[in-house]
Amino acid sequence: MKRLMWTGFVALIAVASVRAQPPAAMPGPAPKAVELALEDQFDRKTNIADLRGNVVVMVFGDRKGNEACRTLGEQLHVYWHPDAKGQTPAKAQAAPVVPLEGLKPGQVAPNVIVVPVACCGKVPAAIRPAISKQIAKGSPDVVVWLDFADKMKEGFGLTAGETNVVVIDASGKLRLKINGTLDQPAMDKLVKAVQAVRYEAAR
Repeated sequence: MKRLMWTGFVALIAVASVRAQPPAAMPGPAPKAVELALEDQFDRKTNIADLRGNVVVMVFGDRKGNEACRTLGEQLHVYWHPDAKGQTPAKAQAAPVVPLEGLKPGQVAPNVIVVPVACCGKVPAAIRPAISKQIAKGSPDVVVWLDFADKMKEGFGLTAGETNVVVIDASGKLRLKINGTLDQPAMDKLVKAVQAVRYEAAR
């Protein structure tokens, strides 16, 4: 696919507010940073720790949810990077992130990185190269993380055949998990959570 899909951005995300205030301190012990190491469709090692300093939105699902995850991931990327609309995937990845209101001079608005993850299941090692090649052919410009060990399911839960989303803050900690297709309240919650942790990281 040579261009990002754009379907009018469904009302779900179009009406979700991008304005949010930094969240109040949460009671109890601070959560630990997420540890997650996978590989991409080009057999390169990937690690969530390499994305520290950014807000990471991971969109993941099984084979039956692949198309829904692709569409949602593209929409989320365009939402926080509106200049990506209508661009080729390669150019879309370089689009600037939406700024945050009220930052002081010199403060940088943290980027929002949408990471698509294909949950391939625990398939035999001999089959993995064929799966990687197939995904690389379908997505030559956008990096897709591949999960051959059910790490996403075991770590965050997974609703089969639907989209699943987690938000990781700039320090690498899990801040939100949504399993299953996003309805309006869930989309609002996702947008507000991402914006809130962006403000938090900019302080």
